[in-house]
Amino acid sequence: MTTNGACVKICVVVPVFNHGGTVRGVVEAVRGLGMAVCVVDDGSADGSGEACAGMEGVTVVRQGRNRGKGAALGAGFRWAWAHGFTHAVTVDADGQHRAADVAKLAAAAREHPGELMLGWRDMEAAEARGMAIPARSKKGRDAARFWLRVQTGVDIPDTQCGLRAYPLGPVMRVRSWFGRYDFETEIVARLSWGGVRIRSVPVECVYFSGAERVSHFRPVMDTLRGVRVNVLLVLRRLMPWPIQRLVPREPGYRFGKWWKWATWREAVRRAMREGNSNAELATAFAMGVFVGLTPLYLLQTVLAIFFAKRLHLNVVAAVIGSQISIPPLMPLWVVLSYGVGRVIAAGAGAVGSFVVGNAVVAVTMAAAGLLLARGVLGVARPNGK
Repeated sequence: MTTNGACVKICVVVPVFNHGGTVRGVVEAVRGLGMAVCVVDDGSADGSGEACAGMEGVTVVRQGRNRGKGAALGAGFRWAWAHGFTHAVTVDADGQHRAADVAKLAAAAREHPGELMLGWRDMEAAEARGMAIPARSKKGRDAARFWLRVQTGVDIPDTQCGLRAYPLGPVMRVRSWFGRYDFETEIVARLSWGGVRIRSVPVECVYFSGAERVSHFRPVMDTLRGVRVNVLLVLRRLMPWPIQRLVPREPGYRFGKWWKWATWREAVRRAMREGNSNAELATAFAMGVFVGLTPLYLLQTVLAIFFAKRLHLNVVAAVIGSQISIPPLMPLWVVLSYGVGRVIAAGAGAVGSFVVGNAVVAVTMAAAGLLLARGVLGVARPNGK
């Protein structure tokens, strides 16, 4: 099928690990849509792979041992790419995804072939209809949404749904670090960094209860893995070396020469038009205050710009915050840092006392700046999101 000049060929990838009681029904439902299916048996011990063997239009890829969902998805993507498919819709093997929603994701991929499609489960609406949604799932969704905004500047209501449509061209170029559940977090961030747009597609929210629900999620270990991947992705975003570009850059606005007035004037205009929320503006200001109070003299403004751009914060607000250390005020912060350090780290020496005191003062003033900015913006922009 040709859409926007691109030939779109879609298959379905189903990673499975010990879902022998549900995987065949999932595959049969998907096969009813007429799409080829690749089932990746990730070292199952209950015959999950064998349950789908011999089905028409279904290929079973077996991994000798359990390597994790991310590794299984990678194996499925490699199979799909090698067989000429341009896109892969991923479907969980536990039966929580409806065939109608698989069709919706595939249709969205055909309409927007260069974008990543994520299923969007409206948990609140499902709860209002009487469905029991685990509190852990809602908290995890909200936490993942926050982290993705920090990492990419993109606000996606549901980043945790396993029902997705991946454009395989960019995916096959991604150099990933992780291979279990954390892969699904990493791949979204890296695709966004690479210029791939992300689109949410509403899908039905289905949760099984009791014995019906088969989950291999380990609350402690997998939560720790989730924290690890998000922290490392943020740190990677802050590193000064270039981010891997996966698709050609679209022409559009780019922040110009920071020392020119015209650059700042245009940045302010664009910030107002783009509707930064009060929370985003306050966070940018607080970050600028923190950077401005560090002893990186003559570099604070440059670093405030760098961190604001890397963290997708408002550059103007960050630079304003960094001006807390302008020359008339700088001696005050130096003396205060040294004095606080002498109290907290007595006996650490002059340099040690200053470093400790400076860290305390920077964090404290950044927190105060955040609260002050929220208060001022709440009055000045009561309708700020």
